[in-house]
Amino acid sequence: MNDCQTYRALVPGYADGELSEEQAAPLRQHLLSCNACRNAVQDLDHVGRWFPREPELEVPEGFAARVAAAAFAGAEPVARPRPRAQQRPAAAAAPDAEPRLMGFVLTLTSVAAGVLLTLALLMAREDEPQGTQMSAEPLPAILQELDRLNGERGEAP
Repeated sequence: MNDCQTYRALVPGYADGELSEEQAAPLRQHLLSCNACRNAVQDLDHVGRWFPREPELEVPEGFAARVAAAAFAGAEPVARPRPRAQQRPAAAAAPDAEPRLMGFVLTLTSVAAGVLLTLALLMAREDEPQGTQMSAEPLPAILQELDRLNGERGEAP
């Protein structure tokens, strides 16, 4: 069991491909004989499929040195436009589509709120009494019927 605890600590790094060959080889050997650790690796693999890996970025040679030199020289940061692959195609196709959509959604929301308010007021009015007099006429008849039923059972009122 102690081996499993040792190897379990290596499982996340193994699933992410971060282990060196010296670390991964004994873990692979252990996975051949340990079903629980093998299931842990498979579970992490299934979770990893939900998060696709970003492609590796290629950093030009000397980039770090140029950035450090510019930083020490007090250079202002330069904002560069994003490459076309990272731009949103919908924004380029219809630049005013988003404000129009927002206006439509807000209008639709306000109409729906008005309809719901009207319905709520109508429903509240239905619950109000319809006459000018309030009476409890059936109450004495109900009490007499209850007394009669209790008497049939032999219970004292």
